[in-house]
Amino acid sequence: MRTLFILVIALNLLSASEPYARFDSEMIDESSGFVKSRQYEDVYWTHNDSGDDPRIFAVDRSGALISPDWAKRYAGLRIPDAVNIDWEAIAIDDRGHIAIGAFGNNGNARQDLALYILTEPNPRAITKTRTLKQIRFRYPDQDAFPPKLRNYDAEALFFANGKYHIISKNRSEGPAKLYTFDNLDPIEINTLRLAETFEFDEKVTGADYSEEHQALAVLTYTSAWIFHSEGSRFFSADPIRISLENTKQCEAIAFDGDK
Repeated sequence: MRTLFILVIALNLLSASEPYARFDSEMIDESSGFVKSRQYEDVYWTHNDSGDDPRIFAVDRSGALISPDWAKRYAGLRIPDAVNIDWEAIAIDDRGHIAIGAFGNNGNARQDLALYILTEPNPRAITKTRTLKQIRFRYPDQDAFPPKLRNYDAEALFFANGKYHIISKNRSEGPAKLYTFDNLDPIEINTLRLAETFEFDEKVTGADYSEEHQALAVLTYTSAWIFHSEGSRFFSADPIRISLENTKQCEAIAFDGDK
């Protein structure tokens, strides 16, 4: 078994089986996404759930907020051309972009699901940025809003093999579904591809992929599941399940990348 260092966010608690660190800013009051920067040392990005301003926050491994030295009234890194409607996840690609998943869908009735794509900013240099593009999308197997089986909510987004992927958070019975973005057209509504399924015994609330370890981490309410992928298949091998006891409902997971 490979040793992997995993960071898990449980609401506003950074933890594994025991707390590793806590956010030191009261502005981060409902963290629902978390990812490690690929460009900046000891930088991790997070954001609040629905109802907050359109902004993201950079923190270091101790949970301390990162901001420009000259910023007197810092309120996070603002994205004024975006709207925070149920932001549930954040991911980073291999080309210097951040993707924010605006796809929380408790009632399964939304038809404005989207990713906001932006160039990863230097959190020590600016306090405001803009999106590069908004990627609207739909699930290929949803034809009613809401459907009878409400399995089109999601809180898990990750980047792997050159593409973004979403794992569903089912609110009815059935396996979780892994969807792939084959296109990122900013004009059309992109239809995702249903790629795989897996029967978790809890709702999926987060995911991240490690290229170094060829491993997918999937978070559920009380467990982290580690899949060692085989080619383009993520759920082909039996997973390692790590219990996250004594935690609150966990919302996001990320590979640290150091081990």
